[in-house]
Amino acid sequence: MVHKVSAPHRRRTLDLQQAESELHFNARQLAKELLVGWAALGEDDIEIGTVSGGITNVLWQLAPPQGSELERVLLRVFGDKTDLLIDRDRELEVVLQLNAAGFGANVIATFENGRFESFIPMRTLKPEQMTQPDMAVCIARRLRQFHAVDITGDKQPTSFATTRKWLDMARSLDFEDSPAKQAQYEALDFDQMSAEMSEIEEACLRIDSPSVFSHHDLLSGNVMVSWQEDEPVCSAVDGSTVQFIDFEYGAYSQRGFDLGNHFNEYAGFECDYGRYPSKGHVADFARSYLAEGQSTPPEERAVQQLAVEANVFALASHQYWGVWAILQSRYSPIDFDYMGYSQLRWSEYYRRKAEFLADLGRFLEQAK
Repeated sequence: MVHKVSAPHRRRTLDLQQAESELHFNARQLAKELLVGWAALGEDDIEIGTVSGGITNVLWQLAPPQGSELERVLLRVFGDKTDLLIDRDRELEVVLQLNAAGFGANVIATFENGRFESFIPMRTLKPEQMTQPDMAVCIARRLRQFHAVDITGDKQPTSFATTRKWLDMARSLDFEDSPAKQAQYEALDFDQMSAEMSEIEEACLRIDSPSVFSHHDLLSGNVMVSWQEDEPVCSAVDGSTVQFIDFEYGAYSQRGFDLGNHFNEYAGFECDYGRYPSKGHVADFARSYLAEGQSTPPEERAVQQLAVEANVFALASHQYWGVWAILQSRYSPIDFDYMGYSQLRWSEYYRRKAEFLADLGRFLEQAK
């Protein structure tokens, strides 16, 4: 079933290069045009606050006056040139299907380079909070539920092809406005990156990782929970207690990619890879994932496979985001050191490569 957009749409664009005061004025005007009940609000009635957590888009919270029956909303403005990386029509189609399955913030209205979404009254996690054993169990269970959603379209895995496409795009960039970035760019070895990608793709294909609809970007800012920091983690795991948001990189991929990528995100944007989980933690996460929705515990062989699978796909995740960041360093208006981030991702890839490939080799040898 293909989900059609029923939310109102305006052929308007919010220009992120405008001065903040002008940009906020235009955002308020757009809200008054698109959101039911907001037209009568005055300019000073709508409070705008920045929402942190992502390095692809600009996110704001728009709040009506206190005492109003209207509810606050999230305004998502797509990052400049991100349509080069993300098919926005496909993304919206996916978001609507995931909304119907109980995932994410509901789409309220759309415009040319963004949309209004319902505001989820939950808190996002910090990277170090994802490492907590009880929290990891909840995320693992919710991830298994997410992977069970059937999204329309081609179900062939895409992550390796996407990284390849981005690498081809990255080969032809220029940074004439920034000599420092240009020097960093010219030092990149794209042929070596391509060779590494071929090696890891071949390794990943040696293990049977089923194709599922994958989030691809399950970092701490995209995981929301209902309980407060001083409360015990709730045992019930569903859309009212654990939510995933931001599906713009969502696509079919091997199951292992989401797990390995999630473990990489324990490091946060500061790339503290000392937080990467231990083998015991990875196995516990895999066990919780496989047990979700099942009447009997998973076999230990399946747990071992998923643990090895997650770690080897963590290498593919470093390549994916390492190449992505090169493109972002050229196009994104967000104040973030994308080129430095790319270098950190590739450095960690090389640091863990031999270990994770050796684990894969031992697992496959034992399976003979």
